Amino acid sequence: MKYKEHQIHFGKLVLAMLRKHGYAYLAGEPRSGKTATAIYAMEHSKANNILVLTPKNAIPGWLKFTESSMANKHYLVTNYEQLGSKKWNHEPSDFEAIIIDESHRLGKVGKPSQRYLKVKAFCKDMVHLHLSGTPIVEAPTSIYYQMHISRWSPFSCRNFYDFFRKWGIPEQQHIAGRVINKYDKAKPELLDYINKFTIYMTQKDAGIHTETEDVLHYIELSDTVRKLYNTLQRDKYILFDDGSEIICDSVMKLRMTLHQLEGGGIKLETNYKPIHKAKIVYLWHNFILKYKDAKIGIMSHFIGERNILEKEFKDISNVEIYSSNAHAEGVDLSHLDYFIIYSQDYSGSKHIQRRDRIVNTEGSNTTEIHYLLVKNAISEQVYNACSKKLDFNNERFYPSDI
Repeated sequence: MKYKEHQIHFGKLVLAMLRKHGYAYLAGEPRSGKTATAIYAMEHSKANNILVLTPKNAIPGWLKFTESSMANKHYLVTNYEQLGSKKWNHEPSDFEAIIIDESHRLGKVGKPSQRYLKVKAFCKDMVHLHLSGTPIVEAPTSIYYQMHISRWSPFSCRNFYDFFRKWGIPEQQHIAGRVINKYDKAKPELLDYINKFTIYMTQKDAGIHTETEDVLHYIELSDTVRKLYNTLQRDKYILFDDGSEIICDSVMKLRMTLHQLEGGGIKLETNYKPIHKAKIVYLWHNFILKYKDAKIGIMSHFIGERNILEKEFKDISNVEIYSSNAHAEGVDLSHLDYFIIYSQDYSGSKHIQRRDRIVNTEGSNTTEIHYLLVKNAISEQVYNACSKKLDFNNERFYPSDI
C-alpha cells in the first residue's frame, strides 16, 4: 500500500507513542486519513495479530486497507456488537494490539456502558490505538471511559467518580424538585494531560483546504399538518379518523413523534403511518427534477422515512438513500454532487462526522450540505444544538407552535 507523506509522518508519531506508553489516541479530523495512518503504525510495530473494532458500515473501508497491506500482519476487522457475541470464537491471547475506531462511541459520563465493560474485559491487556475525528464533543470528562479501557490508560483511577474528583468541576442542577449531580465540566488541566497521549491530525495536514458549508432549506407545512403538530404538543395525544391513535406519555416519545410527523409520518405500535409529503415534494422540485444527471444522496434518521424515500425514488438511478446515524461515520460520500439531510439524529459528534462524509483527500464534488428544516420545529432545534457540538436531548427541547 502506498502511503501519503502526512500518513507516514503521523504514523511514526503514533508508533513512537505506542512504544512509549502502550497507548495512543489519534485524533484525526474526518477524512484526514486516520485509517491508513493507523495501518502504517501497526505495520512497523512488533504486533503481528491486530484486532480492529469499527462501526459495521466502516468495515469494507478497513478491509480495503488491511488486505492491501504489504507486511506479514494479520488483521481481524469486526464491529463492536460482534465482539463477545455467540459467534465470537477468539480469545484475548489471539491478539497483541487493538485499533478502536470511532473511539468516542465509548465515551460518556457517570456509570459505565455495557459496550465499555465488554470491550475492556476482552481488550484491556493489548496495546491500544484509538481513533476518532471527534474525541471530545460536549463533555471533556467523557474521555475517561475511552482512555481507561486499556491497562496502559493515562488514568489510574478506580472508576469514573474517582477520576471526576481529581479532574472534574462539580455542578448540580435542580429538576422537578430533585437535585441532579452533573459530571460534564472539567478542569482546564485535563486537556493538557490528555494531549500527552494524543496525536492530532487535521484536514489541512492531509492537503484538504476546502471547508464544508451548511445550506438551510425551510419547508412549509400545510395548515392541517401544522394543526396536528401543535395539537400533539398540547394534548400529547391524537386520534386519527381511521381509529389509530398516538399517545406521547414521555418527553422523549413526544419529541420523537413530532420529529417523525415533521418528516412525513408517525410510527404507530405496529406500522408507520404516512401523513404528508411536504419534504418529498420539495426534494422533487428543488433537486430530483432540477438536477437529473447529478448524484444525489439523501440521509434520514427514521427507518419509516427511509422506507418511504426508497419507494418514492426507486426508479431514480442517481438518488441514494442513507441513514443519518449508521452512515455518519466511516463511509466516503465524496462522489455526491448534492448531499441532503432529510432528518438527522441527536448527536453532536455525529453531526460533525456527517458533514465531512463529502470530503476526500482526492477531491470532492461538492462542499455543501443541504438541510431540510421547518421553522421552530424539532428539525431546527436539533440542527441548532448539534451545529454547536451539543447533543439534542430533553433539556434542549422546547415546545413551540409552528
